[in-house]
Amino acid sequence: MESFKHSCPCCGQHIEYTVCYCGKQIQCPMCGHTVTFPAVPPKQGGAKLGVKSLQPKAVRNWASKMPGFLGSLRDYQHWNVVAQCAVPFVILAVLLAGAAFVKNKLSEPTSAVVIPTEQADPEAWQKMADLRVADQAVKTSMQQLAAAHANADLAEQRRKQAQKLEPAQKAVADNQAQLAEKLLAAARQRFDAANTKYRQLGGTVDYRAQCPRY
Repeated sequence: MESFKHSCPCCGQHIEYTVCYCGKQIQCPMCGHTVTFPAVPPKQGGAKLGVKSLQPKAVRNWASKMPGFLGSLRDYQHWNVVAQCAVPFVILAVLLAGAAFVKNKLSEPTSAVVIPTEQADPEAWQKMADLRVADQAVKTSMQQLAAAHANADLAEQRRKQAQKLEPAQKAVADNQAQLAEKLLAAARQRFDAANTKYRQLGGTVDYRAQCPRY
């Protein structure tokens, strides 16, 4: 049976057909588009119906296949599922890009924190030591003052009791009372001196108020 050749109007592929295909339509085996054969066959013949490519496989025109490929993508029915799956990845990519931009462009280099150093007062330790010594001296003078008060009270009682005794015994009691008063006055002076030095060194305790019989 005589065969004829017809070119695909889309990709240019040559298709061989027989008389029985005249006026009929088929899909191009190369690009998938509809090819309509002429109703009246040309005066050309061939051996058999077949498909032959004029280009080697290695150098075929891939652009001719794109319309069919794009058509299949357009007719895909599950694009909504693909979009829902892709949304989280798009959001994550945007967040990562924003974080990288803020870190690289907007963040300023942090300067080293400088901690001010305070030099210790070389006289501070000595002042503290002197204050401790003065505090102990005030406490000691308070004890001595309390003892002097007790001794003066006892001497005064003896002097009063000696008023009924012999003059000689009375004189001894008077001398002891006078000596006790002198010792009390000396103890009071030592306390005043110690307390004054303690206050000058920064002492805050009111030791004078703690002496009920100052």
